[in-house]
Amino acid sequence: MKKIIIAESIMHAIGESNTIFSRGGIKFSPARSSEEILNLHGVNKADLIITDDSLPLMGGVQLCSLLRNDAYLRDVSIIMVCENSEKALSRCRDAGANIVFGKPLDPGALLWKASELLLVPQRKDMRVLLRVSVKGMEGDTPFFAQSQDISISGMLLETDRALKKGDQLTCAFNIAHSEVTVAGMIERVDPLTSGRFRCGLKFTSCNTKSLVIIEHFVKAQPRR
Repeated sequence: MKKIIIAESIMHAIGESNTIFSRGGIKFSPARSSEEILNLHGVNKADLIITDDSLPLMGGVQLCSLLRNDAYLRDVSIIMVCENSEKALSRCRDAGANIVFGKPLDPGALLWKASELLLVPQRKDMRVLLRVSVKGMEGDTPFFAQSQDISISGMLLETDRALKKGDQLTCAFNIAHSEVTVAGMIERVDPLTSGRFRCGLKFTSCNTKSLVIIEHFVKAQPRR
């Protein structure tokens, strides 16, 4: 369960519906002041704090400095919103905020950065369950496969489906609560003694958001 503490003013600006806050596995706690954020984090140890520098009574910069200087509380990601001046932005960065946004706030940009900061691999290895469909095969139905490895350029698949070199696939899978959809082409097929097939898939289409999610997932894996 991921925990987010967020300033009520920011929560109202971005709304709760159709955001990362409405997904399963994420709990959020609105707060009206920096003191309330500090207290909530002390009790619940949040994964992410989203705050406004102008919150009463203690400002966001002082809150951030207190958190970063406390050995028990410092292990948290912080997004700060402040007035859009270089002086204010620099003060927030110097206090230890991971991400700083000037006002007026861009809700979409904030939600994207929040998603990035919350990305944590759900498995200790590189396996991901995929929902796959093959393009250009009339009447073909989607099937499931498992990735044996994944990178920003492609992946190895293992499946019962007899695929062939040149087949074009669309794969959908979930990483850290985010669904990723990529298109690719089979470059290699190796039959296994189990009767299954191991296939090398090269990505031919993958949007920027999906590439960032995959890259974060790969970088977070322990080196072998």
